[in-house]
Amino acid sequence: MWVLPPPDGPAEGQTMANPFDEPSPGGFLLAGGTASDTEILEGFLCPICKSDLRTPERLTVHVEHEHSEEQDLLKSLKEIFQGILSKGKKKGPSSQQQHQQQQHQQQADSGCGESGVAVGSAGAANNPLLQSAALQPVGCDCDHFGYFKAVRNPRLERYASETNKLIIRLDKLLDGCPAEPDQKKRHEQSKVPWIDGKLVKLCPSCAKGFGITRRQHHCRVCGSVMCDGCSLYLSFDDAYRIVQPNPVSPNDAMGHPQPRQQEQPNADVEANSFRVCEHCLHLLLNRMEMQDSRRDRPPITRLYDRLRQERADIEPHIPMYQRILDSLYEGDVIFRLSDASALRERIGRSAERLDSISKAILALAFATGSREEALKKALRLACIAYIKERMLAIPPLPVEDEIKRIQQRKRQETARRLERERLLALEAYERYELNQIASGGAGAGGDPTATGSSSTSSSSTASTAEMTVATMDNWSGTQRGPSATVVTSDPLLDQINIVRGYIRQAREAHRFEEVATLERNLAELTQEFYHRQRLDGGPEAGPPLQAGP
Repeated sequence: MWVLPPPDGPAEGQTMANPFDEPSPGGFLLAGGTASDTEILEGFLCPICKSDLRTPERLTVHVEHEHSEEQDLLKSLKEIFQGILSKGKKKGPSSQQQHQQQQHQQQADSGCGESGVAVGSAGAANNPLLQSAALQPVGCDCDHFGYFKAVRNPRLERYASETNKLIIRLDKLLDGCPAEPDQKKRHEQSKVPWIDGKLVKLCPSCAKGFGITRRQHHCRVCGSVMCDGCSLYLSFDDAYRIVQPNPVSPNDAMGHPQPRQQEQPNADVEANSFRVCEHCLHLLLNRMEMQDSRRDRPPITRLYDRLRQERADIEPHIPMYQRILDSLYEGDVIFRLSDASALRERIGRSAERLDSISKAILALAFATGSREEALKKALRLACIAYIKERMLAIPPLPVEDEIKRIQQRKRQETARRLERERLLALEAYERYELNQIASGGAGAGGDPTATGSSSTSSSSTASTAEMTVATMDNWSGTQRGPSATVVTSDPLLDQINIVRGYIRQAREAHRFEEVATLERNLAELTQEFYHRQRLDGGPEAGPPLQAGP
């Protein structure tokens, strides 16, 4: 540490102390006057003009340029910083490190403008004090988790086994426990073996000797010896709660009445509880607290579970709404505008429920500045962000007239495509007849297997639609009875009517994934029906696949 004399100069008969004998690791400490009446400055300060240069390189260059007459001071500075610079030069940095160090140096140069001294990047690259913290390699580490488990697991197993043993003994004590004190004591001694009092001379807890004024008592659960001052009591109600974690009345738990704890101050505690030692009571109460924590959940946890369940229920419907809108804008007839409207209304109701649950969480009373207070505010903000970003950001419903125009245009394009396919089929059929006449093997009959193939395809399509409905997850359509479904002579038409009934039920249940699947099956069945109608219409409708009468 270096303390400078007042600006007027050193006092007569005083000499300036060497400021470089014991350099401070964070820089120099300078004072504008005496240590008693001036403020102490810290940093890489110039000993002459007291400018804070912030780095050793700037300090050296500053003294070299601004105070060149002080050669002794400059030599001392170079000797101090020579060790640091030599260590930095031993290991040359990589190109990436040099680039980062140059950026750091430029930022430092822009922040320091007291002396106006510019320092090159060569000194910063060689100075380990200016290297970025991100470049520092990770030191040696040692994983103690294995040792932690090796120590913790046996201890937990020992505590669990001891606690289970105490609970079994406590259950035996509660079974048929009499109300009379003498009979109760004999009952307790018959269920749990007691240690012989002659072998114990001192109390294990307080280390005081037993005598006439300090009698021996036994723990009713483990049988150990203790004095009256070290004895604790476990009430019958707590004992029933430990033995039977379910909330059952103590009188109904064992099928016989049990003495309840009296409210009078001078009540006989021993008649309504068991005498236990401190160790056994600690283990039993820990088990009871663990059971209570599993059964009795705080209100914020219950509300958070409702919040998570509501989000999980509505999350699949948000992308489904976007899918329905895309299908409507593409002109498909799988979904309707009413489907999108119903789904949007469901998303809005879910947003209202989420908002009300988050408000209920925010209304819970907690201590100001506690972690619970911060938690409920964070949950409220997260819920608001989710509603804004996911639920309120969905696009609006399209205009019905626009959807009708798109669907009309799509139907016209489909009709033109089908007409082109029909014309191509007629041309192919004419070429087929010409080839048959030219070969001389033309006949009135066609392929005898065409009828079987057509019927097989129809039955396969129908069974596929029925199988799709039967194997849906979490939902299944119920087939209408004969009175509700129109029965025709064509089984393909019957299957089409059944699938339409399934589609109606899926729309009512907002099962739009099933609606899309059933619509595709209905399109296959309808296409198969029209194909059969064209076959029955003769050669003008298309190429005959079977011989007609």
